[in-house]
Amino acid sequence: MTSHYFIATMRPIEQFHLKGHDYPFISGEAYKKELPLSLPYVYEYGSEDSKFITFLDEFMEVGDVVEFYIYEEGKRGRPLSVNLPDEARTINLLKKTYKNENGEFRLDESNWKEELARKTTASKRSITTFVKY
Repeated sequence: MTSHYFIATMRPIEQFHLKGHDYPFISGEAYKKELPLSLPYVYEYGSEDSKFITFLDEFMEVGDVVEFYIYEEGKRGRPLSVNLPDEARTINLLKKTYKNENGEFRLDESNWKEELARKTTASKRSITTFVKY
């Protein structure tokens, strides 16, 4: 089994890299047709961690949306991932909130990145949507 972490963005990450930021993303266009993502630019990232949260906070501008999804492949490239919208998460980086099927939670202002890194931010069962508004 192979796991791939994908994000979809409203604008290309390459523009962000031109400003001196360098994060380890590669194009996810080869998987685009198999992913339930709706935004135009698709990239693959190594995993979910605090560096990823820092990237999102720096990359996203007010009004931006980023989708995050884990795609798992089994034998012979068959997908093991499913999209169950009821399990979706929404994380607002401006308001510092985390919303899942159990409700909406406020993150601690002083250590919200660390707190968010400890929560489940990606799943092979649903899309996580990061917003900044």
